[in-house]
Amino acid sequence: MALGYPLAQPDGCLDYDRHVTFASVIGHAPIVDLLRHAAARGRVPQSLIFAGPDGVGKRVVALALAQAVNCPHRRDGDACGTCATCLRIARGQYPDVTTIDKGSEASIKIRVVRERLLDAVAYRPFEGARKVYIIDQAEEMTLEAQDALLKTLEEPPSAAILILITAFPDTLLATIRSRCRRLRFGWLTEEDVVRVLVEREGLEPAAARGLAAASGGSVARALAEQSGSFDDDRRAALALLAAAQGGAIPPRLKAAGALAQHGSKRRDRDATQERLGIVLSLLRDLAALAADDGRVPLANEDVAGDLRDLAPAFSLPRVSAAYSSVEQASRHLDRNASPKIVADWLAVVI
Repeated sequence: MALGYPLAQPDGCLDYDRHVTFASVIGHAPIVDLLRHAAARGRVPQSLIFAGPDGVGKRVVALALAQAVNCPHRRDGDACGTCATCLRIARGQYPDVTTIDKGSEASIKIRVVRERLLDAVAYRPFEGARKVYIIDQAEEMTLEAQDALLKTLEEPPSAAILILITAFPDTLLATIRSRCRRLRFGWLTEEDVVRVLVEREGLEPAAARGLAAASGGSVARALAEQSGSFDDDRRAALALLAAAQGGAIPPRLKAAGALAQHGSKRRDRDATQERLGIVLSLLRDLAALAADDGRVPLANEDVAGDLRDLAPAFSLPRVSAAYSSVEQASRHLDRNASPKIVADWLAVVI
């Protein structure tokens, strides 16, 4: 079964042994249904923006669309997923489906856009029914590259579909955005993330629940956490909640400093955002403990002892208020606030 997210591989590519048909995508049902019906009617918009968080499957849905319009055995708007055409598209070996990203460069430069897209888009498909161009992390295009793409987006050749994938659509030129139909992808549910981690990554359910609860709905983030930073991140999150038990400000600010600093290669903003996601998962567990609801499994069962030590200080009203404060802190980070300032503020108000 294909999944609605990119699976982590050593080279950063997708796991191409799994199909990427619409029928097998996990999550994003409204978007998948819309694209499937459009493909069945032959009315897929030619200029699209797939906008939404990183790691939720936008690129996989783009590949599923590329298969749906080119599979010789397509039916009801979906590809078969098993024929030579589908497998070659999934492997990046099909001449009429081109994926462009920044690779090892700092940005997607006009030279790359011109050589891989603009110089070829006007030609008829070499083998399939439609030419599909997927620009991943489209926000990384230089202004010159975006300017060069404008005319093609406005009047794409009849046999071409252009898909811009981005987590930051508002950073694209307004003229780019106005020429494309935008489809908004949301986060995956925790249940979907758990399912992926258990069925596809072979994790134990307890570990998968912990990673899923801290993932914020992104499988890519959950897999990144699995790679080694999750335990450190959770210790920092637990330390913040432990410091918040008392009223003294210095311990709170010390814990906030630890929350905003890390020894990994992640950016401070990304790491702090991920740690806030873990704080939210811990607060959900504290809410279950405060409600004395034994029917609700703890997402962080492996640190249940620490959570029970914290529970007396976190009543349901306090958990609810703290949850709202963490969500507000996360929004501030999204608006480019300083991670250290956000962490200090949260430590004082939580």
